Amino acid sequence: MADKSDLVINHLSELYKYRELVAAAYHHGSVNASDDPEGGRGLYKLNQARILVPYREGTYRLATSLAKHLDEILQIERLYSAVGADVADVAKRLPEIASLVADAAFDGRTDDADRYIDEFDRAVFELADGVIGALQFLRILADNRFANVNTYAEKRRQNEFYLERVERISQALGAIQSNDMIQSLESTPEGERLLESYRSQIANHLSEWRAQLLDITAILREYLFRTRQIELIARRMRAFELFLKRTPYYVPADLDATTDTPQWVRRATGFSLVAHPCVQDASQDEILLDIARTIPAVKPPSTNLPRLGTLLPDAPVLPDELEAKTKPWQEAMSTLLGAVDATPISALTWKAGCPEIASLDDDIWLLCLLHEEALRRKRSADVRFEAVTVSADRLSGMIRITDIMISKAPQ
Repeated sequence: MADKSDLVINHLSELYKYRELVAAAYHHGSVNASDDPEGGRGLYKLNQARILVPYREGTYRLATSLAKHLDEILQIERLYSAVGADVADVAKRLPEIASLVADAAFDGRTDDADRYIDEFDRAVFELADGVIGALQFLRILADNRFANVNTYAEKRRQNEFYLERVERISQALGAIQSNDMIQSLESTPEGERLLESYRSQIANHLSEWRAQLLDITAILREYLFRTRQIELIARRMRAFELFLKRTPYYVPADLDATTDTPQWVRRATGFSLVAHPCVQDASQDEILLDIARTIPAVKPPSTNLPRLGTLLPDAPVLPDELEAKTKPWQEAMSTLLGAVDATPISALTWKAGCPEIASLDDDIWLLCLLHEEALRRKRSADVRFEAVTVSADRLSGMIRITDIMISKAPQ
């Protein structure tokens, strides 16, 4: 049985062998037996390889996936292209695949976990390629202002359509950021392998993609506003053209000859002008000097120098009446550490026989002992603390301690 690399080579060989037939199907939209030099054998081979699919009776068209790939490579602009259509769906699949990886790891199914990790990487690459390709396509459309159509009405419809596409991609990227996928993968078994591809392909580029989407949205909204204004201007120009056709002898009046401004001039408010002197004009020096002489001089603010003082003696330090005193549990801790020997002693049993700390909760007493062990003091350097635990849920991340056995460590 041929391995996967041989299958890929065979598929590419079929594409290369019938490359002229594939090109004809891409450029003409469909092919039939008359386009095949082998009289239909090439069509049959390409149909078996899923490169051509049946179109009409006796004709075939190029598969959608291959046609889309050629459009991206050749940068062919299609009207109302479904750009970014799969971004949201692929983004929703990532947590589901990560959950499958976790289940397989918990059950010990290593082969299934590896297969799901490969599927996760493929979904990550598909999502990254989809977003990058959509941004490049939208940027081209925004920069050339929908040059593939001629009328402004069609440009406006395409503008509104792709604005909706940009909004969908933006919502998908926002959902990826809000899901906190990195934190979820860090707590997932085999999460390190998943994070490697997720960080390099998606997480490190989210801010860049959002910035590009904002730029594209600004360009599309500005051009949409302009196309809407063009319709009003064109309507006025057509009305003026119709007026000139109906009155061919119309001559606009000379504005200099009129004593009163026409009514259409009064529709717009005039500009409010404010005059400012030019200080760099040498001819205005005398006038500016006269104005400067009339300005009263400004007195500098007076500051009083601080006087030298004398250093007062420090107040005597009085003993603090509220000085911390040794607490009962601290005295009990010292007594317990001094009485411990090679025979293990139960901390709770010893506490039950100590009336000074009888009111202290058992949990607090155990926490005090764990804290004493963590401090690694000199007095407890040769003391062994052995926690008595009970089984808990393996996914809870908690250890339940019921008692602590204390004894002297062997020398």
